[in-house]
Amino acid sequence: MADSAAKRVNYQEPIIQKPKHPQKKIVLNPKNVPLNRLEKTLLVIGSLITLTMMILLVSGSISTTNAQHNLTDSEQSVISTQNKNTDLRQEIGELTSSTRMNKIAKQEGLRLIESNIRNVR
Repeated sequence: MADSAAKRVNYQEPIIQKPKHPQKKIVLNPKNVPLNRLEKTLLVIGSLITLTMMILLVSGSISTTNAQHNLTDSEQSVISTQNKNTDLRQEIGELTSSTRMNKIAKQEGLRLIESNIRNVR
């Protein structure tokens, strides 16, 4: 009576039951997968940020261009004023030259008296 209990166990293969209704296979096409709420939200926010950045970039370029035009106008105004100042200095030099003064004095009948001239140093 040295029988082992393991010898008495009958192994039965599991019976595979086929379902009465065949299951439909779901085939996912990665091109037709719908977006969930998070993905839609991220797309909307990303689009808004991109649109805002594009508008800021264009407005920044426009303001930079306007500033360059203003700078150019200011530089031209400064150069024009400097040229006028140079012309006026030259005219002052011509009008106060000693040869011109002597010529006008001679026309008015004045003469140069050396004893009446004082040199200031």
